[in-house]
Amino acid sequence: MAQDRQVPLDVFVGRAGELARVAEAVTLTRSGQPWLVAVEGDAGVGKTSLARRCLVGAHGFKVLTARANQAEADLEFGLVGQLLRAAGDVSRTALPADGNGTPQSSFAAGACLLEVVGELAAKGPVAIMVDDLQWADHRSVEALTFMLRRLSVDPVIAVVIHRGPRDQLDEAAQRLLLSVENRISLPLGGLAPDEVAALAAAVAGPVADQTVERLYQGTGGHPLYLRTVLSEGSRFDPRNPGRLALPRSLAGAIGGQLRTLPPPTRAALEMLAVLNQRLPLAQLGQAPEAGSASAAIEPAVAAGLVDWQPDEPTCPVELRHLLIRDAIYAGISPTRRRALHQRAVEQVSGLAAWAHRVAALEQPDENLAARLELLAGQEFADGRVPLAATHLQWSSDISPDRAARERRLLTAALYLMQAEESRGLTMRLQVEATEPCPLRSAVLGAIELSSGRFADAIRWLTEALAGMQDDPASYPVAALTANWLSGTYLLLGDGEKGAAYARWALGTGCLDAPGVSSTRTEVAIGTLASAGPAAALSEVAFLDDDPARVGPVDADALAFRGMFRMLEGDLDPAVTDITAALTMVRQGDPLTLGSQPYPNLVLAQYLAGRWDDALLSVEQAFSAATIRLRRYELPLLHLVAACVPAGRGAAEGEQQARQAEEAAASVDSKPLKLYAGMARALVAQAAGDYLGMADALAPWQDDAILDGRSRGRAVLWRPLLAEGLTGSGQTEQAAVVLGLLRDHDGRVSYLQPALAWLQGWLAEQQGDIERAREIYQHGEQTADRQSPVYTARLLLAHGRLLRRTGQRRPAIERLRQANDIYQALRATPFLERTEQELAACHLPSGPRTDRRTAQQSVLALTSRETEVAHLVGKGLSNPEIAAELFISRKAVEYHLGNIYAKCGLHGRQQLRYFVQQWRQPATA
Repeated sequence: MAQDRQVPLDVFVGRAGELARVAEAVTLTRSGQPWLVAVEGDAGVGKTSLARRCLVGAHGFKVLTARANQAEADLEFGLVGQLLRAAGDVSRTALPADGNGTPQSSFAAGACLLEVVGELAAKGPVAIMVDDLQWADHRSVEALTFMLRRLSVDPVIAVVIHRGPRDQLDEAAQRLLLSVENRISLPLGGLAPDEVAALAAAVAGPVADQTVERLYQGTGGHPLYLRTVLSEGSRFDPRNPGRLALPRSLAGAIGGQLRTLPPPTRAALEMLAVLNQRLPLAQLGQAPEAGSASAAIEPAVAAGLVDWQPDEPTCPVELRHLLIRDAIYAGISPTRRRALHQRAVEQVSGLAAWAHRVAALEQPDENLAARLELLAGQEFADGRVPLAATHLQWSSDISPDRAARERRLLTAALYLMQAEESRGLTMRLQVEATEPCPLRSAVLGAIELSSGRFADAIRWLTEALAGMQDDPASYPVAALTANWLSGTYLLLGDGEKGAAYARWALGTGCLDAPGVSSTRTEVAIGTLASAGPAAALSEVAFLDDDPARVGPVDADALAFRGMFRMLEGDLDPAVTDITAALTMVRQGDPLTLGSQPYPNLVLAQYLAGRWDDALLSVEQAFSAATIRLRRYELPLLHLVAACVPAGRGAAEGEQQARQAEEAAASVDSKPLKLYAGMARALVAQAAGDYLGMADALAPWQDDAILDGRSRGRAVLWRPLLAEGLTGSGQTEQAAVVLGLLRDHDGRVSYLQPALAWLQGWLAEQQGDIERAREIYQHGEQTADRQSPVYTARLLLAHGRLLRRTGQRRPAIERLRQANDIYQALRATPFLERTEQELAACHLPSGPRTDRRTAQQSVLALTSRETEVAHLVGKGLSNPEIAAELFISRKAVEYHLGNIYAKCGLHGRQQLRYFVQQWRQPATA
């Protein structure tokens, strides 16, 4: 057997099909199609080698690489930091951060990464390679998902590598793999027999067919296994057909290699396996029995076990693959392993030393467990929650006392349920295995709440609070538990209980400033359900009237003040408040009470006739949802996504309504199912299906059984129910619903035209034409017109009645006003109704100069082109538009080119005038 045989580092064989598929994606990426390539398979199967070979063929691409490390999975934004450093001088010096220098949100980090990648893509195609996704820190995964989802016409290809099938990844990682529309998945298995022959020939020259077959059968074509068997130090000789004995496993093959190496080399390899990191060569000299570091490592490099970088000043070395590390580590005796970990404590610093201290233990150690618990408490206070949870779990593992062990485990789970729910949910079985106690009940309640099982959540959280509320030492956890209980009751529509638990949490005095503000907001939300929006507004009276002077600590309160103002009837102040709060979120300040402000902003903009703004807000809502999405938030999100498409007759309205219904079916909350009913009613409204509208909202028709949440938001859905009942001939029921709407929400100013339209239409349906005319006329003269949506319905209804009673001229006047509003909204189904009525007046709506031309041209634009044009009309520059829409500047330029071509425009000034023409009648 030749003793100088070693596997060349650049040997790559096979995978022709995979290379061809990626090459095609690379070609399409150059033309401006973003792509995502997911490479999956077992460890050592050649995933990274394939990805690197693919990118070698991507000539002219700027390649950004990042690799996750299992030991650094708790270091937030680690992968994002690697990618930004790889971007070079285009990169920002730092991510948006808080006072401690810690990035504040995945949202802000993703926006920063998008800007950097967008700048690079403007100069040429970009490839992003992320290795070992299964170990990526959660916040980086969220930020990457946000960034990838925003790519549209950018020449960017992401190559993401992960172990095993994707269904074994956590939910956030699975979302990342679905974040790009154009994507391919490459599951890798072993090499085929001909590829095994090619690899063997590259290492040892041509080999016999019998040898190839034996190698294939014995290794399954596993590339790393093959390389190890074929490398120097292996006892397998491919040129000796009489010696075909193969090690039974990769670990066995590596073990065989180790036994042929000199003792100093084995000692150096053992130290590398224990440290599990890239190490300057000189540091290996501290390994016991290693002697000369360079002499010790040389045989390991020759055997293909170690990579080293002689071109760097410190000549760093690292084990070539984690499987090699695992095999070496498994072969170290327990006694020697502890000794090596103890030595490693002296060679590393900071957080890495704690892992070695734990690994060096021979028995539980309360002293070290207590130190870790103290460290975790400080990390939690600094906002490094995942790291704090990991250290608490270590502390639990080495605790000699069962009670302390379980307390630390439960506290770790409690931390995660506040900051990284997906990881906290994985601890359920461990939590259930602990002895019953209030802390255990609190964690289980949080798990049930996150999973959308509200009845179980209330049972556990109530039990937890009962066990803690009389113990002042437990007040910090009790306050958190009361907050979770408050939120659960608010989701179920019980405002009184929700507010009561929030007030109890405030009374503990254990909440920090953000906690106090968000809990006071919960009190206000509960008050809305029990006493209405005016009372709710009084609960947030601590806020400055000017939203510009409200600080980030009160972002949640400001956002919900906007919702209360919308429900009270003040649309413009509502939009102003919520927009200001979400501006803070864009700058990195997270919302603690969920993502509801985004849908609330959409609803306010929809009612105010700002439908293009509403589409922008829907985009932002879904972008935020890629960061953190709770199942119970989906029905409302899909409702607001259906509003404008339904009103414009687009198929997306039906799609979003179906998704709202599917999401509502997955949670046990009738108030949340109401959102699905509203979405279905909006789709039916556009189709003129009044019975469908009535059926969609029938479960909420009886006011006596309504929950507080549904009643507090009735101003949003009762007009739809009344319309459905009236249009389907159910006049008695319609009269009851209209009476409730008038009694409870008659003061809401923007609702006045809707009440006049619905009451007048009901009078028509009842045969009282004169009464209907009087109601319509009075409504036109007195009703507030801040909602074009409702104003147009009143004008259309009045114009139709006038036309049918022979009053042609006043009918035409009102129908044209309604027509103008619907043109501005591009509300095609309703526009067709006004056109039909005008035609029935024997006066076609006719061409309407520049305004009509603009309206017809804009209908040819896509949703994204409409959004870009809309923002140009508001005076935003290309960089500002990119930041507003979370897309690249290149994408803005692309969409502008399409807009100019479709609308026959030349330049930005003409586009602004064009937009003014289509938006001009938007105010009723």
